[in-house]
Amino acid sequence: MACQLPYPDKFQAAARFWHLGAKVPGAKALAQENQLLLYALNQQATVGPNNTSKPWGFNVVENTKWQGWKELGKMARMEAMRLFVKGLEEEQPDWWTLLQAAEASGAAPSGQGASEEEATSDASAAPAVPVPERAVLGVWNQLDAAVEAKHGHKKPVPRYEAAAAVVGGHVYMLGGNYGGRYLSDAWSLELATGAWHHLQLQPAPDSPSAAFPPTAGHSATAWQGKIYVLGGHTKAKEAGSLTLRVVDLATKTVTMPPTSGTAPPSRGGHAVALLGSQLWVYGGEDNARRALADVHVLDLATLTWSSPQVQGKAPAARSACAVAPYLDRYVLAFGGGSVATCFSDLHVLDTQAMTWSQPAQAGAKVSPRAGHSGAVLGDVWYIVGGGNNVKGCADLLAADLSALPTNGTITWHVVTSQVALRDPLSSEGISLVALPAERVLLAFGGYNGKYQNAVSLYRAPEGAAAFLTGAEAAAATRVEASKANGAAPAAEKPAAAAAQAKPAAAAAKAAAAPAAAAGQGSAAATAAAEAAAAAAAGQAAELQKQVADIKAQLEGARREAESAIRESAAAKEGAAHELALLRKQLTAAQAQTAEANKALEEARQALAAEQSKVLKLEAQGAELQAKLGQMAEMERELDKYRRAEKEREAAAAKKGGGGIWGYVTGS
Repeated sequence: MACQLPYPDKFQAAARFWHLGAKVPGAKALAQENQLLLYALNQQATVGPNNTSKPWGFNVVENTKWQGWKELGKMARMEAMRLFVKGLEEEQPDWWTLLQAAEASGAAPSGQGASEEEATSDASAAPAVPVPERAVLGVWNQLDAAVEAKHGHKKPVPRYEAAAAVVGGHVYMLGGNYGGRYLSDAWSLELATGAWHHLQLQPAPDSPSAAFPPTAGHSATAWQGKIYVLGGHTKAKEAGSLTLRVVDLATKTVTMPPTSGTAPPSRGGHAVALLGSQLWVYGGEDNARRALADVHVLDLATLTWSSPQVQGKAPAARSACAVAPYLDRYVLAFGGGSVATCFSDLHVLDTQAMTWSQPAQAGAKVSPRAGHSGAVLGDVWYIVGGGNNVKGCADLLAADLSALPTNGTITWHVVTSQVALRDPLSSEGISLVALPAERVLLAFGGYNGKYQNAVSLYRAPEGAAAFLTGAEAAAATRVEASKANGAAPAAEKPAAAAAQAKPAAAAAKAAAAPAAAAGQGSAAATAAAEAAAAAAAGQAAELQKQVADIKAQLEGARREAESAIRESAAAKEGAAHELALLRKQLTAAQAQTAEANKALEEARQALAAEQSKVLKLEAQGAELQAKLGQMAEMERELDKYRRAEKEREAAAAKKGGGGIWGYVTGS
């Protein structure tokens, strides 16, 4: 039965089995070279890199142990633990079953029932592994919640839109949103032990308000040992200016220092980038949840606000985008959203020329997203999380910025794309910080249908391996290390240490033989010759092994090249098929367009004929209207004649009615 314990408990159990050795019934006797290898890995896992002084040369055994440990270099403790367990399982696959049986029978002291002195000794022998050393090269992994709970470490409640910053040996988390409720708590993750600590922040004596109100969508920036917190969404809905709070970690107090200049309007979901002592603020949402596109600068040295006039085409108004400073000159802005729209565009603000621009982009095509976070390590901008109003983004993006100053080009890479949709990493409102010295990314929280509080780690490879993952990244890193140092790759150092241990062990035996056979003359010479021959044979075997490894690497490279050629040919064939299909579709579309144009011309001709008929009808109507006008005039003349005729008739009738007398009198 395989051991199901999480690390580092699994390593501690394996180390206990190794220390007990023959006391465990059924345990095999390990070869001397395997013992030396496990010793070196155990020292690396419990103590760390070998910084001790080299033993005296005459002590061959101690020299061999020291050299094997030294060969592991700066190997991470977690990796040493995994290699220790793997090496033990190769020699004794049933070690866990044997250890449980021995502890149950009392043949070996149990890890649970050990005395207080033994527990203290174990604790001192296996100190807490620092958080950066728990990160795995090229792979996301989470801090083991079960181990932290076993040590009584409390954790922050799940949340998203929290603000994060790194100061000293701690990662600080402030506020956030949980279940629609804004949070006001503050936590620190101790990088040396992986323990969370709840901070009791107090307002400074002269502070006008509470230490830290319930806030989400704010920003936190570390500068000169303090954390500068800007804005955020709160319960207060009245319009105002962007608030500044300064967290003094030495005194655990929060102040609201006065600023000069015109402060920008209050907002949340904005993005900030620190260039020197200047904090550049872009976008966000106001209290009415309207997206913003303005740029403002806060000089942290003088606490002075300014609003520079930026030329060029500015990005559309948005919030929840990711920005990053680069070379103390550029501010890069990617993605974000407004209402129901998510963006995938990339903009660069040149703070010297004071212009916005959109750089040329190469490499992978990136999908729209908002609520993501980013961090820069060297010339690579890593972006994780976010969503597009449908689902969370499950990829880790890496933008190569090295060519930006010379030709204005940024190359995109999709480093990982296998994150489950419900994984904490595929969340909106995720917080991300970088630990540059260890090249480790640390992500916390987020929301993807469920509020998260997991801590995820990613150790970024260097050089050509920066955009590779898992075993590929480890292999490329080993190859680069071997080229740079002329030594065995890092992951092969345990094997190299074991290989070196073999001739050293033989040399130890050879050194002991002359001491035991002093005065035997030819026997001593023969033993010395045999020892020299054994050492030469060991070196020859090591050289043969190295040659075989190189041949294997070349064969692997050849196979990869052949596979790439086959994939390229398949892609070319697929592209040709797609092109032929597109040509057919284009021909059909052109035929449809010709038919549509013909129908359009016929419709135009019919319309012209109808328009001609309408004009004729309008002319005829005008003529009829004129005739109607003439008829009306004639009707009026006729009425006039009729009235005159009636008047004459009336006058004649009146004149004829007087008789002869009337005629005589003229009446």
